[in-house]
Amino acid sequence: MYKEKKSKNIICPVTFGPPSNCVSPYIFAPSGGCVNVLLDVNNRGTIDHNCTALNYSSCSVGICSNAPGNQLANNNYVWTASINGQVDGAFYGVTLPFNITIYDITTNFVYVLCFGTCATTYTETALPTTAFSGVTVLAYWDDLYFYSSISQGIYYGTEGNAPNHTLIFEFYMSHFSQPSQYYHFQVVFFEGVPGVVQFKYYDASDGGVTCTIGVQASTSGSFVQYLFDLANSVQSRTMLTFDTNLRTYTNSTF
Repeated sequence: MYKEKKSKNIICPVTFGPPSNCVSPYIFAPSGGCVNVLLDVNNRGTIDHNCTALNYSSCSVGICSNAPGNQLANNNYVWTASINGQVDGAFYGVTLPFNITIYDITTNFVYVLCFGTCATTYTETALPTTAFSGVTVLAYWDDLYFYSSISQGIYYGTEGNAPNHTLIFEFYMSHFSQPSQYYHFQVVFFEGVPGVVQFKYYDASDGGVTCTIGVQASTSGSFVQYLFDLANSVQSRTMLTFDTNLRTYTNSTF
């Protein structure tokens, strides 16, 4: 979950699915399908312009870079700052290709990532919080921001086949007023395992000292909290798995 500093309440419904006819910034690859040439490390700006061959680790805004790169190879975007612009204070609706379940809510539509009423509150508190009234997944509740100078945004995709799809949201942001502080993580839902959600962290510059991580069912109901403003608690490749059926979490690496 992300939130920002100003309460603009921009809601942008998105239909889940591959880009139709390779609409820009996607172009058709000879191997089949569409690739995002603003993000694809193997197709920087156009097909077969490979950044790794030039000793760069990622592609950002169509330019080879050593900033953190997007992990989803075939992604769709909910919001990408290089196209949609920088944003502060927004949440977005996404229609999903299959149902996912957290606590007692099963749905194919979410506000990323609230399963009910969402909000743009940016000051984190311990859980349960009154800032979000419904089922809410808080992968990194902090004062975060999308910068357009690099390909920051929210992306999503699926892996696997029915009835065991995984749905992956990828968040790539920086701290408000601190563009070189990177926060890059994935939130993974499992079609075949209702009630379970997984957080995978690639970058978290402040290590968790100014954030809340967890899940909650309501303002006063069940919740599972991993941390609230706890230094050195989120390292690169930390993986947290929350089971809302058992009200537990496990901490591991990937």
